[in-house]
Amino acid sequence: MNNNDNVIKWFWDILENDFSSEERSLLLKFCTSCSKPPLLGFSYLEPAFSIRRVEQPDDTDEGDTVGSIVRGFFSLSSNRRGGESVSRLPTSSTCFNLLKLPHYQRRATLRDKLRYALHSNVGFELS
Repeated sequence: MNNNDNVIKWFWDILENDFSSEERSLLLKFCTSCSKPPLLGFSYLEPAFSIRRVEQPDDTDEGDTVGSIVRGFFSLSSNRRGGESVSRLPTSSTCFNLLKLPHYQRRATLRDKLRYALHSNVGFELS
C-alpha cells in the first residue's frame, strides 16, 4: 500500500474536511488509546502512527499475527472477495498506533464506517 491508494487519500481528506475536532480526537483515541496528541508533537509518537489496509475477509482474519501483518503490507490484490467489504468496520491496534482500514470502494462508505466505529464507544479504557 502506498500514499497514492484511494482509501488512504480518502482517509486524510475525510479527516481534514469532514470530521469535527471532536471526531479527530475520537479517532486519535481509537488508534492510540490517548485522546490528546503527544506533548512534543506527533514526531514523538512511539511507535509512529501507521495505516494498514485490511484485505482478508472477516471470517479469515487472524488478528495481528506476524503472518497477517506481512500479508497486509505486501498484498497487492484490491479485494479477494470481489465486492466491497461493507460489513467490516475499521479497527485498530492501539499498542502499535495502527489503524486498519478495509478496502472500501467509495469515500462515503469509508466516512460512514469510520464515524460508526468512533461513536460506538466500544473498546477498553486505561485507568
